[in-house]
Amino acid sequence: MNSKNKIWAIIPARSGSKGFKDKNIQSFFGKPLLAHSIDFAKKLNFIDKIFVSTDSNHYAELAQKFGAKVPFLRSKNSSSDLAMEEDILEDIRIKCMKKNIELPQSVLWLRPTHPLRCIDSFNKAYKEFLNTKSSVYVATEVDSRIFIEDKNKYEPLVKKFKAKSMVRR
Repeated sequence: MNSKNKIWAIIPARSGSKGFKDKNIQSFFGKPLLAHSIDFAKKLNFIDKIFVSTDSNHYAELAQKFGAKVPFLRSKNSSSDLAMEEDILEDIRIKCMKKNIELPQSVLWLRPTHPLRCIDSFNKAYKEFLNTKSSVYVATEVDSRIFIEDKNKYEPLVKKFKAKSMVRR
């Protein structure tokens, strides 16, 4: 079912933020926050599809207006306050299978809350991915994960947090 060398940029943009209402569609430099991630993904030559995962028809319309695919809405479970990246990915996998949408070989996770990115860093990470055939990530000083240095590389520290992919505020 997976196509070789197909990479989707996945932008998770749920509507239920309690800390900052509708943060993913707030205007930032003249356009909705999620649009910056869509525009960034368009600049990456290795991306085959830009996919927004959302629970909102309004967010889906905005994402499509800026050029992303939104073939379905996210489930309630994967849109809850406690949902993690792995919950969203599983929701996408199940819904793609039900809709007979071919899954990618790999994904690039682009949070809409990190709109300012360095394209050179992502291209360098992609080259590393091609060389190692393993997961690669670009970490910034404002990344919400906790990292530890291990053999001159940074690794996310998740074991102490019950294997969740990130720690919420």
